[in-house]
Amino acid sequence: MEKKTLAYLAAFFNAVFIGLTFLFTKQSLAFAAPFTTLAFRFVLSFMVMSLLLKLKFINVKLDLNGSQLKDLFVLSTFQPILFFSFQALGLLYISSSEAGLINALIPVSVGIFGMFFLGEKLTPKQLGSFFISIAGIVFLFLMNGGTGDFNASGVVFTLLSVVSTSLYIITGRKLSKSFDPMTLTFGMMANGALVFLLLALGLEHLTLQATLSLLQNSEFMFGILYLSLFTSVGTSFLTIYSLVELEASRSAVFMNLCPVIAVVAGVFVLHEEFGYYHLIGSVLIISGVLMASFSEQNNWHAEKNSRENKIREISKN
Repeated sequence: MEKKTLAYLAAFFNAVFIGLTFLFTKQSLAFAAPFTTLAFRFVLSFMVMSLLLKLKFINVKLDLNGSQLKDLFVLSTFQPILFFSFQALGLLYISSSEAGLINALIPVSVGIFGMFFLGEKLTPKQLGSFFISIAGIVFLFLMNGGTGDFNASGVVFTLLSVVSTSLYIITGRKLSKSFDPMTLTFGMMANGALVFLLLALGLEHLTLQATLSLLQNSEFMFGILYLSLFTSVGTSFLTIYSLVELEASRSAVFMNLCPVIAVVAGVFVLHEEFGYYHLIGSVLIISGVLMASFSEQNNWHAEKNSRENKIREISKN
């Protein structure tokens, strides 16, 4: 099988694993409090990556200087700490399919923050696509409010998770050049494990007895194993692999599958309600995101062609 084909498969399964995150997080929260769930997830993820490091399957730079440690702290504050905290808290109040749809706004949020903080320019087409996606979210939750299912806390927490990961991406564009991807992933898993364990012990009073009880709960541990091995560790490898062979814009298009997978999993596995207004809202949100993605991809190719033409002209002269 060609490397390009394998890269496309990696990007596809990366989107599938992320899309199913909402389902398994929602199921895990039925057995444990949010920070306890996150503590189990990130401690296990850190243990797996530590084992891979010990066996020399991965290379991680451990001798970081003060500036790099500061950058790592900033990045890991936005994600995983704030992002996953708000995501778990949001899933206490709204369905996994609704959370997945709100997370489809991440490319829109990144575009808006990029405009303000990085001075990136947005085309009228991109601005229009952002408006369509936001209109989809507003429509979805206005209709939910009409049926009595609207939960402001869940929506706010999930929107804050979108803001957190957007700030992580924006900050990462400036700071992540200080690290190789594997070192960054290892550091984020380590920080997540430490912070979430402290929060579980301090705020949720996690005890040894409760820990042992959860370890014996097969449903809970199945979800934690999925979230740790496939979502936290697995997606890191798949993202890196796909980006080796594919342009970032092509790889990012596959991420538009995440909300679709989240909705399908929520409806068919958790039997969450999916009315006509969910369908309309979904179409608006995903259409806006697709328009933004393809617009960005076209702009990238246009700039690339322009640079190549200039090089040819200079060569001729």
